[in-house]
Parts: sequence; structure tokens; C-alpha cells
Amino acid sequence: MTKFRKSLALAISAAALLTGTGMAGAQGKGQPDLFAFSEGARIVEYPDDVMISQMDSSPLNLIDGFVATDWTGQASPSPVFVLELPERTELSRISFDTGPLNRDAKAVRSVTVEVSDTSATSGFETVAAVTLKRLKNNQSFSFDPEFLPVGRWVRLTVVDNYTGDEYSALTGFHGYGRQLTATAKMPNVTGTYQGHSGWGKISLTQQGNQVTGCYELLQGQVTGVIKGRTMILSMTEVGLDGSPIKHRAYFGLSANGKDLIGIGRNTDPALGEGYFDFYAADRTSNRAGSCG
Repeated sequence: MTKFRKSLALAISAAALLTGTGMAGAQGKGQPDLFAFSEGARIVEYPDDVMISQMDSSPLNLIDGFVATDWTGQASPSPVFVLELPERTELSRISFDTGPLNRDAKAVRSVTVEVSDTSATSGFETVAAVTLKRLKNNQSFSFDPEFLPVGRWVRLTVVDNYTGDEYSALTGFHGYGRQLTATAKMPNVTGTYQGHSGWGKISLTQQGNQVTGCYELLQGQVTGVIKGRTMILSMTEVGLDGSPIKHRAYFGLSANGKDLIGIGRNTDPALGEGYFDFYAADRTSNRAGSCG
């Protein structure tokens, strides 16, 4: 048995349980949430009973940074999620949000967390097996400083929920620590794309780390910046009454550079928190075009 495994029982200690709602980043006390989609983390494996684009229950809600949204899926077989982090990472702490939910019976009870420095499918070592409190946010678990797990892939397994319900739900999964590399890079996004679900044609132009462009839906215009392997966009549409509709969105490209995937939200605070828009588009040309 390795020294790492011998220390496993001591490697996780419960930190003070915090309560509250809002952006999960608050629980990091200024630290970035390294599991967040906005920080370049991607879900590369998830249960197939819920579509990734179905934002009322999408697995993306685990890493969107908002406790107002949840992943909901079948409780059996045990749901498994694999995150790919943008950089090789040393974790000092993980955290979970379990509420609020629209139905308390599906609250997750037990989870296990594994880390791999090999690939998304192999080399995983168990680093945590914890029981969560019902409908509580910012449930934080710190690793022994002498045995901090290191890797690029994190596997979360939902073992059970509190009531034996047919469905399980979790509102947030977060990770904190330090990145050991700085190699993540997004391929140049300049080009023309065909958007799904009514988004229409998209045209993007990248100069340095700056991005501008347009899309067909509601005469959309975009400006943004590339950070690592994430594109952060401000999106403005023209409403039916002529007034502007503003969105904030985070995008990533697939490894082959052809598929654009993102999550967004309306920036009007009256509409509430959470990323309720899913965007997907296929690159059709490496040249920017028109959106008309």
C-alpha cells in the first residue's frame, strides 16, 4: 500500500461548514474555483440520461458557479462525472453545494472523489469519500498539506441520496489549490460557425486575445477576451421592442477546433442567477464572414 493510500483516512478533514447563497466563488475567499467552467474546466464524462444542453438539469450546473442551478439525474446506476482541468493542478480543498432544490427528496448524501494524473479513463486514486449535509452549501473538505493530490482529471461519483429517491441532485462541485503548469491555450477562434437551436450563423474575429463578432439571432454582437482555453464574451441582442438584451457567456472549443460550446446568462439582475443558455456551433470556415 502506498504512503498516499495509508494517509487517506487523515487526508480529508471537514472545515467549518458555511451557509449562504450566491456565487460559489465566495467560498474560495478570493481563490479561483479551479473546477469552474469559466476557469477552463470541462466535463468530459457524464451520465447519458440528461442532455448536456438541458440547462434545467445539465451536468454543467455542477461547475457553473451558481447554487441556484442543479444537476438532476437518475440515482441508479451511480452517476459518474469526469472533469478535465486546463492545467496540471495540486488540490488543497474541495467543496460541495447541495441546495436549494425544487424537491428535497433527491438531495445527494454520499460521494467519492478520485484524481488522475494520467488520463480521463485511467490512473485514478481515491482522495475523498464524504457524507454531505442536506440542502447546505459551502461544505468544504481540506486535504492534508503533506499529501495534496495532483492531477488533471477529477472523477466524482454520486453514491446515494438521503431517501432512496429515484433521482439525485447536486448544485455545485468546486476545487481549490494551485495550477502547476500554464500551458492551456484556445485555438484561434477566427471563422464562421453554424449555430444550433436558432442561434444562426456566427462570425468571430480574433486579434491577439481580443475577440469581436456577430451572430444572426436578434442581430447579436459580441466582444470578448481569450483567457487560457476559455473565451469570455459580452453578447448584445436587439429585443423585439428595440431595446438591448445583454448576456455574459463563457465558451470553449473542442480539441479539433471545430465545435464551439458555451454557457450564458442574461445580465439583468431581475432575471435571477444561473447560466440558463447553452450555446453550440460547428465551424464551417476559418474565415470570418457576415451574419446577415
